[in-house]
Amino acid sequence: MTGREVGWEMAGRKTEKLLLALLLLLLLFPVSPASGEGSEDLALKPHAYFQNSATCPRCHVTVKSVLEPDRFLPEADAFCLGCHSIDELGITHPQNVRPGGEASRMAVPKDLRLDSQGRMLCLTCHNAHGPFLSPTRAFAAQKAANPGAPAGTKPVYRTYFARRSDPVRGFVLLCEECHGKR
Repeated sequence: MTGREVGWEMAGRKTEKLLLALLLLLLLFPVSPASGEGSEDLALKPHAYFQNSATCPRCHVTVKSVLEPDRFLPEADAFCLGCHSIDELGITHPQNVRPGGEASRMAVPKDLRLDSQGRMLCLTCHNAHGPFLSPTRAFAAQKAANPGAPAGTKPVYRTYFARRSDPVRGFVLLCEECHGKR
């Protein structure tokens, strides 16, 4: 046997021992792939990518490299519509409407923000950074988002990231902020 062959045989034995040790470690201390910090299931937190500061300039106005968190770009809707179909949203989601214009004379509360040109956008009524699930219903007939949860688990409900809702009256509260009570 040559020196090279002896070297390969020794390396093979060491590799086998190393692989066996790794296998034993994995068997003794199993780690699920989703248990690491920051790897939450997107089904439970679909807007998790908003926690990445690199996405901020896609929606927020930036002046001289300073982000203005209370101001939105007109193009922010395009970011939302990258995942949400305009067809699924229906007529309850107006876009590019200037509620403070001459015709409407509508006052919009400050926390229902408009884009930098004074128009409504998705983020006027929805808080993309808000919680996805809540222990409180968003509307009366809402079904729990966790129907198959183990016994003793409290129900949770989708928030739809709405800036306002009520377990009895639903999203009417949001509409009434600008349109008044009917």
